[in-house]
Amino acid sequence: MSAYDSDMTRPDGLPAKRRRRRRPWVVVLVVLLVLLGLLVALDRIAAAYAESRISSEIQKQGFGARPDVTISGFPFVTQVLNRHFPHAHLTARNVREGPITISRIDGDVRDVRVDSGFRKGSLSRVDGTATIGFGELAKTSDEPGVRFTAAGPDKVKGDVDFGIGSGTVVWQVTKVGRDQIRVHPLSAEGFSLSDLDEDLDFTVPVGGLPLGLTFDSLSVTAKGVELHVSGAHITFSG
Repeated sequence: MSAYDSDMTRPDGLPAKRRRRRRPWVVVLVVLLVLLGLLVALDRIAAAYAESRISSEIQKQGFGARPDVTISGFPFVTQVLNRHFPHAHLTARNVREGPITISRIDGDVRDVRVDSGFRKGSLSRVDGTATIGFGELAKTSDEPGVRFTAAGPDKVKGDVDFGIGSGTVVWQVTKVGRDQIRVHPLSAEGFSLSDLDEDLDFTVPVGGLPLGLTFDSLSVTAKGVELHVSGAHITFSG
Protein backbone atom coordinates (compact mmCIF):
# COMPACT_ATOMS: atom_id res chain seq x y z
CA MET A 1 0.00 0.00 0.00
CA SER A 2 1.39 3.38 -0.93
CA ALA A 3 1.68 6.36 1.40
CA TYR A 4 -1.13 8.00 -0.52
CA ASP A 5 -3.39 5.01 0.00
CA SER A 6 -2.60 4.91 3.72
CA ASP A 7 -3.59 8.59 4.09
CA MET A 8 -6.96 7.87 2.53
CA THR A 9 -7.66 4.79 4.72
CA ARG A 10 -8.90 4.74 8.33
CA PRO A 11 -7.42 2.26 10.88
CA ASP A 12 -10.47 0.05 10.44
CA GLY A 13 -9.74 -0.27 6.75
CA LEU A 14 -12.62 1.94 5.56
CA PRO A 15 -11.93 4.88 3.24
CA ALA A 16 -11.37 8.14 5.07
CA LYS A 17 -13.60 11.15 4.29
CA ARG A 18 -11.87 13.96 2.52
CA ARG A 19 -11.85 17.29 4.28
CA ARG A 20 -13.59 19.97 2.29
CA ARG A 21 -11.63 23.14 1.98
CA ARG A 22 -13.56 26.34 2.43
CA ARG A 23 -13.41 28.44 -0.67
CA PRO A 24 -12.34 32.01 0.15
CA TRP A 25 -14.59 33.61 -2.47
CA VAL A 26 -17.67 32.16 -0.80
CA VAL A 27 -16.78 33.84 2.48
CA VAL A 28 -16.11 37.11 0.71
CA LEU A 29 -19.44 36.90 -1.13
CA VAL A 30 -21.35 36.29 2.11
CA VAL A 31 -19.65 39.25 3.78
CA LEU A 32 -20.42 41.49 0.81
CA LEU A 33 -24.07 40.44 0.81
CA VAL A 34 -24.38 41.18 4.52
CA LEU A 35 -22.77 44.60 4.06
CA LEU A 36 -25.03 45.35 1.11
CA GLY A 37 -28.08 44.40 3.15
CA LEU A 38 -26.98 46.72 5.96
CA LEU A 39 -26.42 49.58 3.53
CA VAL A 40 -29.86 49.11 1.96
CA ALA A 41 -31.47 49.01 5.41
CA LEU A 42 -29.61 52.18 6.42
CA ASP A 43 -30.69 53.83 3.19
CA ARG A 44 -34.36 53.00 3.81
CA ILE A 45 -34.15 54.26 7.40
CA ALA A 46 -32.73 57.55 6.14
CA ALA A 47 -35.51 57.77 3.53
CA ALA A 48 -38.25 57.13 6.08
CA TYR A 49 -36.79 59.75 8.42
CA ALA A 50 -36.56 62.42 5.72
CA GLU A 51 -40.04 61.72 4.36
CA SER A 52 -41.56 61.89 7.83
CA ARG A 53 -39.85 65.16 8.77
CA ILE A 54 -40.64 66.90 5.48
CA SER A 55 -44.29 65.82 5.51
CA SER A 56 -44.67 67.06 9.11
CA GLU A 57 -43.42 70.52 8.16
CA ILE A 58 -45.45 70.67 4.95
CA GLN A 59 -48.61 69.81 6.91
CA LYS A 60 -48.36 73.20 8.60
CA GLN A 61 -48.78 74.91 5.22
CA GLY A 62 -52.53 74.39 4.92
CA PHE A 63 -53.10 70.65 5.28
CA GLY A 64 -55.47 69.41 7.96
CA ALA A 65 -53.72 66.05 8.13
CA ARG A 66 -50.15 65.11 7.39
CA PRO A 67 -49.67 64.41 3.68
CA ASP A 68 -47.76 61.42 2.38
CA VAL A 69 -44.35 62.33 0.96
CA THR A 70 -42.38 59.79 -1.07
CA ILE A 71 -38.86 60.73 -2.13
CA SER A 72 -37.31 59.05 -5.16
CA GLY A 73 -33.71 58.12 -5.81
CA PHE A 74 -31.04 55.69 -4.65
CA PRO A 75 -28.73 55.77 -2.82
CA PHE A 76 -30.69 57.96 -0.43
CA VAL A 77 -28.09 58.67 2.23
CA THR A 78 -26.25 61.03 -0.11
CA GLN A 79 -29.44 63.05 -0.58
CA VAL A 80 -29.88 63.33 3.20
CA LEU A 81 -26.28 64.45 3.64
CA ASN A 82 -26.73 67.10 0.94
CA ARG A 83 -30.24 67.97 2.21
CA HIS A 84 -31.34 68.11 -1.41
CA PHE A 85 -33.99 65.79 -2.85
CA PRO A 86 -34.40 66.22 -6.63
CA HIS A 87 -37.73 64.44 -6.98
CA ALA A 88 -40.60 63.61 -4.62
CA HIS A 89 -44.31 62.86 -4.73
CA LEU A 90 -46.92 64.36 -2.40
CA THR A 91 -50.37 62.93 -1.69
CA ALA A 92 -52.97 64.46 0.62
CA ARG A 93 -56.54 63.36 1.28
CA ASN A 94 -59.67 65.13 2.53
CA VAL A 95 -58.29 68.66 2.37
CA ARG A 96 -60.82 71.24 3.51
CA GLU A 97 -61.03 74.20 1.12
CA GLY A 98 -63.73 76.78 1.84
CA PRO A 99 -67.18 75.22 1.40
CA ILE A 100 -65.86 71.94 0.00
CA THR A 101 -63.50 69.11 0.86
CA ILE A 102 -60.97 68.14 -1.79
CA SER A 103 -60.87 64.35 -1.79
CA ARG A 104 -57.28 64.06 -2.97
CA ILE A 105 -54.29 66.18 -3.95
CA ASP A 106 -51.45 64.57 -5.91
CA GLY A 107 -48.34 66.55 -6.68
CA ASP A 108 -45.07 65.91 -8.48
CA VAL A 109 -42.43 67.85 -6.52
CA ARG A 110 -39.06 68.98 -7.82
CA ASP A 111 -35.93 70.06 -5.94
CA VAL A 112 -36.80 69.83 -2.25
CA ARG A 113 -34.18 71.56 -0.11
CA VAL A 114 -34.15 71.62 3.70
CA ASP A 115 -31.98 73.03 6.46
CA SER A 116 -29.95 70.86 8.83
CA GLY A 117 -32.88 70.46 11.24
CA PHE A 118 -35.47 69.74 8.55
CA ARG A 119 -37.55 72.64 9.92
CA LYS A 120 -37.26 74.98 6.95
CA GLY A 121 -37.13 74.27 3.28
CA SER A 122 -38.25 75.04 -0.23
CA LEU A 123 -39.90 73.32 -3.18
CA SER A 124 -38.73 74.49 -6.56
CA ARG A 125 -41.82 73.29 -8.44
CA VAL A 126 -45.07 71.43 -7.81
CA ASP A 127 -47.38 70.15 -10.56
CA GLY A 128 -50.38 67.98 -9.90
CA THR A 129 -54.11 67.57 -9.49
CA ALA A 130 -56.75 68.30 -6.87
CA THR A 131 -59.93 66.23 -7.18
CA ILE A 132 -63.35 67.43 -6.03
CA GLY A 133 -65.78 64.54 -5.78
CA PHE A 134 -69.25 64.81 -7.30
CA GLY A 135 -70.81 64.62 -3.85
CA GLU A 136 -68.90 67.70 -2.69
CA LEU A 137 -69.82 69.52 -5.88
CA ALA A 138 -73.50 68.75 -5.29
CA LYS A 139 -73.31 70.20 -1.75
CA THR A 140 -72.50 73.63 -3.16
CA SER A 141 -75.52 73.65 -5.46
CA ASP A 142 -79.03 74.72 -4.41
CA GLU A 143 -80.55 71.47 -5.62
CA PRO A 144 -81.07 68.96 -2.78
CA GLY A 145 -80.69 65.35 -3.76
CA VAL A 146 -78.98 65.97 -7.09
CA ARG A 147 -76.30 63.44 -8.00
CA PHE A 148 -73.71 64.46 -10.54
CA THR A 149 -71.99 62.12 -12.96
CA ALA A 150 -69.49 62.80 -15.73
CA ALA A 151 -70.99 63.77 -19.07
CA GLY A 152 -67.86 64.78 -20.99
CA PRO A 153 -64.43 66.35 -20.46
CA ASP A 154 -66.05 69.57 -19.16
CA LYS A 155 -69.63 68.53 -18.39
CA VAL A 156 -71.67 66.88 -15.66
CA LYS A 157 -75.28 65.73 -15.57
CA GLY A 158 -77.81 64.96 -12.89
CA ASP A 159 -81.51 64.42 -12.18
CA VAL A 160 -83.27 67.39 -10.60
CA ASP A 161 -86.61 67.22 -8.78
CA PHE A 162 -88.50 70.48 -8.29
CA GLY A 163 -91.48 68.95 -6.50
CA ILE A 164 -93.88 69.78 -9.32
CA GLY A 165 -91.66 68.15 -11.93
CA SER A 166 -88.29 66.57 -12.53
CA GLY A 167 -85.80 66.17 -15.34
CA THR A 168 -82.19 65.64 -16.29
CA VAL A 169 -79.85 68.60 -16.60
CA VAL A 170 -76.45 68.85 -18.27
CA TRP A 171 -74.07 71.45 -16.84
CA GLN A 172 -70.81 72.82 -18.22
CA VAL A 173 -67.97 73.10 -15.70
CA THR A 174 -65.41 75.84 -16.36
CA LYS A 175 -62.84 77.92 -14.56
CA VAL A 176 -63.77 81.58 -14.06
CA GLY A 177 -61.47 84.24 -12.68
CA ARG A 178 -58.42 83.12 -10.74
CA ASP A 179 -59.95 80.74 -8.24
CA GLN A 180 -63.56 79.85 -9.04
CA ILE A 181 -65.40 77.01 -10.74
CA ARG A 182 -68.60 77.81 -12.56
CA VAL A 183 -71.25 75.14 -13.05
CA HIS A 184 -73.59 76.45 -15.76
CA PRO A 185 -76.68 74.59 -17.11
CA LEU A 186 -76.58 73.86 -20.84
CA SER A 187 -79.62 71.70 -21.50
CA ALA A 188 -82.51 69.95 -19.76
CA GLU A 189 -84.88 67.10 -20.44
CA GLY A 190 -88.34 67.02 -18.84
CA PHE A 191 -88.80 70.75 -18.32
CA SER A 192 -87.98 74.11 -19.84
CA LEU A 193 -84.56 75.41 -18.89
CA SER A 194 -85.29 79.06 -19.65
CA ASP A 195 -87.26 79.69 -16.46
CA LEU A 196 -84.79 77.94 -14.15
CA ASP A 197 -81.46 78.85 -15.68
CA GLU A 198 -80.38 81.18 -12.87
CA ASP A 199 -81.47 78.75 -10.14
CA LEU A 200 -79.27 76.00 -11.59
CA ASP A 201 -76.21 78.19 -12.16
CA PHE A 202 -73.67 78.26 -9.30
CA THR A 203 -69.98 78.86 -8.56
CA VAL A 204 -67.52 77.15 -6.25
CA PRO A 205 -64.59 79.14 -4.75
CA VAL A 206 -61.29 77.25 -4.51
CA GLY A 207 -58.85 79.95 -3.43
CA GLY A 208 -56.35 79.39 -0.66
CA LEU A 209 -55.11 75.94 -1.66
CA PRO A 210 -52.34 74.46 0.54
CA LEU A 211 -48.77 75.56 -0.16
CA GLY A 212 -50.18 78.51 -2.10
CA LEU A 213 -51.00 76.29 -5.07
CA THR A 214 -53.16 77.73 -7.83
CA PHE A 215 -55.29 75.86 -10.30
CA ASP A 216 -54.62 76.52 -13.97
CA SER A 217 -57.38 74.51 -15.63
CA LEU A 218 -59.84 71.72 -14.93
CA SER A 219 -61.40 68.63 -16.44
CA VAL A 220 -64.24 66.28 -15.53
CA THR A 221 -63.31 62.65 -14.87
CA ALA A 222 -65.15 59.62 -13.57
CA LYS A 223 -64.02 60.55 -10.04
CA GLY A 224 -65.13 64.18 -10.11
CA VAL A 225 -63.82 67.57 -11.13
CA GLU A 226 -60.05 67.45 -11.44
CA LEU A 227 -58.20 70.72 -10.97
CA HIS A 228 -54.75 70.98 -12.54
CA VAL A 229 -52.71 72.76 -9.88
CA SER A 230 -49.19 74.15 -9.77
CA GLY A 231 -46.82 76.26 -7.72
CA ALA A 232 -43.24 77.49 -7.90
CA HIS A 233 -40.59 78.65 -5.44
CA ILE A 234 -42.59 77.49 -2.42
CA THR A 235 -41.06 77.87 1.02
CA PHE A 236 -42.13 76.16 4.22
CA SER A 237 -41.10 76.76 7.79
CA GLY A 238 -42.02 75.35 11.18
